[in-house]
Amino acid sequence: MTAFALGQRWLSGSENNLGLGTVTEFDARTVSLYFPASDETRIYAIAQAPLTRIQFNKGETLNHKDGWQGKVMDIQTINGLNFYLVENPQGEQIIVQESDISPLISFSSAKDRLFSAQLDRSHHFALRYRTLKHQQAQFQSPLRGLRGIRAGLIPHQLHIAAEVGNRINPRVLLADEVGLGKTIEAGMILQNQLFAEKVQRVLVLVPESLQHQWLVEMLRRFNLHFSLFDEERCADFANSGENPFESESLIICALDWLVNSPKRAQQALEAGFDCLIVDEAHHLVWSETSPSRAYLCVEQLANAIPSVLLLTATPEQLGQESHFARLRLLDPERFFDYAAFQKEQHNYQPVADAVQSLLADKPLSEVEKSHIAALLKEQHLESVFQDLTSPNVEIQQKARQTLIENLIDRHGTSRVLFRNTRQGVKGFPRRIYHPITLMANAMQSETLKAQWLLDFLKTQRNKKIFVICQQAQTAVHLEQYLREKEGIRATVFHENMSIIERDRAAAYFADRENGAQVLLSSGIGSEGRNFQFSDTLVLFDLPQNPDLLEQCIGRLDRIGQLQDVQIYVPYVEKSADEVLARWYHEGLNAFEQTAPMGMALFEKFTETLQKVRSNLTALSDLDNLIAETKQARETLKIALEQGRDRLLELNSNGGERAKQLANAIAAQDNEAELVNFALNLFDMIGLEQEELGESSLVLTPTGTMLMPDFPGLKEEGMTVTFDRNLALAREELAFLTWDHPMIRQGIDLIASGDLGKAAMALLINKQLPAGTLLLELIYIVETQSPKGLQLNRFLPPTPLRLLLDNKGNNLAEQVSFETLHGKLKPLSRDIANKMIKMARPTLEQLFALGEKQIQPLAQSYINQAQTLAEQSLSAEINRLQALQKVNKNIRQSEIEILTAHRHQSLDALAKATWRLDSLRVIVTNKE
Repeated sequence: MTAFALGQRWLSGSENNLGLGTVTEFDARTVSLYFPASDETRIYAIAQAPLTRIQFNKGETLNHKDGWQGKVMDIQTINGLNFYLVENPQGEQIIVQESDISPLISFSSAKDRLFSAQLDRSHHFALRYRTLKHQQAQFQSPLRGLRGIRAGLIPHQLHIAAEVGNRINPRVLLADEVGLGKTIEAGMILQNQLFAEKVQRVLVLVPESLQHQWLVEMLRRFNLHFSLFDEERCADFANSGENPFESESLIICALDWLVNSPKRAQQALEAGFDCLIVDEAHHLVWSETSPSRAYLCVEQLANAIPSVLLLTATPEQLGQESHFARLRLLDPERFFDYAAFQKEQHNYQPVADAVQSLLADKPLSEVEKSHIAALLKEQHLESVFQDLTSPNVEIQQKARQTLIENLIDRHGTSRVLFRNTRQGVKGFPRRIYHPITLMANAMQSETLKAQWLLDFLKTQRNKKIFVICQQAQTAVHLEQYLREKEGIRATVFHENMSIIERDRAAAYFADRENGAQVLLSSGIGSEGRNFQFSDTLVLFDLPQNPDLLEQCIGRLDRIGQLQDVQIYVPYVEKSADEVLARWYHEGLNAFEQTAPMGMALFEKFTETLQKVRSNLTALSDLDNLIAETKQARETLKIALEQGRDRLLELNSNGGERAKQLANAIAAQDNEAELVNFALNLFDMIGLEQEELGESSLVLTPTGTMLMPDFPGLKEEGMTVTFDRNLALAREELAFLTWDHPMIRQGIDLIASGDLGKAAMALLINKQLPAGTLLLELIYIVETQSPKGLQLNRFLPPTPLRLLLDNKGNNLAEQVSFETLHGKLKPLSRDIANKMIKMARPTLEQLFALGEKQIQPLAQSYINQAQTLAEQSLSAEINRLQALQKVNKNIRQSEIEILTAHRHQSLDALAKATWRLDSLRVIVTNKE
């Protein structure tokens, strides 16, 4: 490779879209390049740098950074830098330094490969063209970033992910009830933002016990590789002086660790994250006079990091003051006065009542109309109110929908708070409680329960039983007991196992034919794992508070559970466990219903409960406790129901549009186009493929692959499926969609590589003279711009096809790509090379004609993209500006950023270019 010098211009062969780079630094091993067109910096190992030195020869056209073009008259090299004598458009000859060349360079080696005999097979060219078409379609798909999750397609989750994920610097509170998937929602929002390249560096703060849950969830469901950070890991950087938080882009750590280590908290603050996610945010204690250390730590990070997602309990569980504290973290300028917030929330209650009438198709009272009119005072609602009483049902429904949508837009917190309830989402199975009272005898309590479990499992041979113990050791001992006593196939699952070991245990339990009948899990070990394929839960040990109980039941009772959940609780009569079980069931009804007020009641009655559990001779006290708890629960339940914010729920679940989004993704699952492309891609790369029935496939690397390492493929191979339901049932299978890293990186691999750039083929056609020459040209129209602008929405790398005959006529409209490709036959390399040498003069003429013909075609696509960008971005700006007048939660900074993006986007699109990407020479014969 040519020796490097500061200021030299080089092109990245693996990332052409970066534009032309400038050498900014180098040493004996590495070289750094800055790419001004895309505002990116890359560091390459010199020995393996995929770089091409850009040098212009006499007679070639050079693009100046000021926007003009000129013809190169002469070239000199001084100290490793090129200086060009260039004739500008005014006919003047001026010296252009290498550093003055435009970074917006259009470069392709297709012609060089053709004339230097570097030909690929015709089907490689076809794969390349199809890949480019798929790449274009995926960049423009509204489903991109939403469909790749390994989870069921739940409308309200998809709605939140699409709504929040499309924002610039979203700052929201996710407060769904337990079991509705807040972690999945956060992951989908994050994946959407990562796909759009709106964020690159993410910090997730969680309770210590949930670190592995998040690590597993992000990897298994989203293929996001996070790193766990703790003091031991950070200590490795002590001698280097580096900030450990700058060493990875996706980081999970325990919040308590940062709180107790101001040094690490400061390093996290200085590391430049652009997205912060905080789980269990309701544990951040705050009051106006004494906020907790944890709250202050998160507040400091939230003030510095543009995007913030807080996962928390429902506002009803939190209480208004605590709920306000969460909102204050998101927007301290908007939520600065708790008293004003209370007043504002109180004013929405009459409107929420009116919305309930609209949802129930009931007539609005005059009082309800006045409340709605007061909130929508800038609108003239007389005609809308009249339409509500129209005999035409369609007119009625349209009027109701118009009012509801306008009220949602003006809701006080609907833009920053998303909260779904089980009552609002529906579709959950029943929970059926089975108390198992064991008669006390000489045996220990644990032995009695183990004997009962053994007998129970013998009667449930065809069922999958999920057992939760309090301690990992209990689960291990139970597995040994069941195996030795009755040969029952059981597997354990606890926090002392590695993630891989837990994956294997989960897969063994999920296997319906040869798998374990029972999974014995510790309470902590099962966090983050859901087993909806099982409908039977045994609580061998009772969790010690209602939230933990709900988490345990939630392993089975989740969206996607198709059967009623059977809950078995064995306990010895007149024991502390019986007291707790009865209080949970009779006092809280926590086994058969979710209890959002459970922890509030637990805190209120915990002292009395512990006294009763300690004094088992006075069970009459238990009856009194249950009666008091039940009465308090009913009072709280009525208050919660009256306080339900139906406007907020309606905005959070997405309604009919959310269902349409789920249906659109379902229609793409397992589609033939994806399967055919993937199989063709894997075959071309050289992966060994072995079918395991119709729905899964084993991929294994081989020694004859086109590249040594295929992105995402494990050294030992992997089993994949295109079937979402199968992927949900068998976690060891990789779920392939257009969003999966193997497919995305496979597309990038082909599009940015040289495979298929130049090919030659034979067309047998008796109606054409033998030796007729056709030239198929694939051009790419693209823009080189900062990633954050997301210009691929408007102008992704777009392949444009020309099919030129001997005279330069474009036959692409008359002869489709697939029709032509299906009729082509291969040519031997020797014959192909000889024919290309003979036909070079004709081909050069056709290339020149192609350049002329592609210009108006490419420009039309650029013009369309500019129009689309102008319309789309202006519409969003206008919408936010209109909403800002009636809803204080529209941040001015968001509008300003969007306005700047519009200007930058239109400017970048105006500079869009096109380049020849690939070509295929076709020669005809009679037979």
